[in-house]
Amino acid sequence: MSQITLRKLPEKLENQIRKLAQKNHSSLNRTIIDLLEKALGSGVKKRNLSKLAATWSKQEAAEFETNTKIFEQIDEEIWK
Repeated sequence: MSQITLRKLPEKLENQIRKLAQKNHSSLNRTIIDLLEKALGSGVKKRNLSKLAATWSKQEAAEFETNTKIFEQIDEEIWK
């Protein structure tokens, strides 16, 4: 794989790329490659189902963990 260095990248563009990478939980490198592939119409088509399958906030995930903790307990009477 080769490397390309970008110089004089406008600050606004850099910020947009960084925000997109953070939003997609992706690296800057992966985000830029994805943007270039999309712009050029090349690359592998990915199936992004994240819009169909909702994601939980940290608070919602913690609440789920708390509410399902009881299911981790083993009923000793069942195994006798």
